[in-house]
Amino acid sequence: MKTSHRCLPCFIEQTLSVLRMTAATPQQTETVLRQALSLLSQIDFDATPPQTARLLHALIREKLDHPDPYADEKRRYQTLALQLYPQLQQQVKESVDPLVTALKLSIAGNSIDHGVYHAMDEARALQAIDSALHLPLVGDVEWLRREINAAESILFLADNAGEIVLDRLLIEQMPLHKTTVVVRGKPIINDALYAEARQAGLTEIVRVMDNGDNTPGTDLLQCRPEVCNAFDTADLILAKGQGNYETLSDTDANIVFLLKAKCPVVAEHIGCQLNDALILPRQHC
Repeated sequence: MKTSHRCLPCFIEQTLSVLRMTAATPQQTETVLRQALSLLSQIDFDATPPQTARLLHALIREKLDHPDPYADEKRRYQTLALQLYPQLQQQVKESVDPLVTALKLSIAGNSIDHGVYHAMDEARALQAIDSALHLPLVGDVEWLRREINAAESILFLADNAGEIVLDRLLIEQMPLHKTTVVVRGKPIINDALYAEARQAGLTEIVRVMDNGDNTPGTDLLQCRPEVCNAFDTADLILAKGQGNYETLSDTDANIVFLLKAKCPVVAEHIGCQLNDALILPRQHC
């Protein structure tokens, strides 16, 4: 999916969000905004939005002299999700269809996204999780169930911190010995790193790899060779979030995107309603 001119306001709001979050000085704010606008005036519209975001956030980190501006926010949402996890795990176990319940909660976790929801807070995250069980999934759950059961190897591409704790609820419904989870390799927005996967307990139950990159999606040209090999050889790839959709929707592989359509540009590209909870096979993109 290529960057659209309609993405530009979102990039500017991301920049302002980081400046507010880090309590940047007036001088830092002016410097970052001027240089961000200069960068955005020269972007490659053939690039994906996450590729553009990678360049923008590299500039922001450099000018703020901060290696991970979202570190405190990631820690906050990890803590919140870990507190909720035992209760949600029990809900999954006691539900009529644990896979459906786990899918809903995992996709609900996709709402914990500072790249899209710049006013994200605990109340909004809790509301999204609470309402998830009452919303329909758009997609063929039975088809996905068959794909999971038939796959000899499953690659799970994670998305955000906090969300990755809820992803564990879904991963626990899959054959663990056949499943590998991939996280980002370096800090970018509030995306999950290996540390967050470990905090979520995933390293204790499945193989976890970082992709070596800090694109807020999966840019295969930037990923480590072993991740690219796992991608190429996986029978089934489950990709969480809009960033993975934006970077992989044109990739020829057996990918199923699990996401909430939070952005009008993405919803229009998919052909769905805004805020739909989607199980979207790559061949339907």
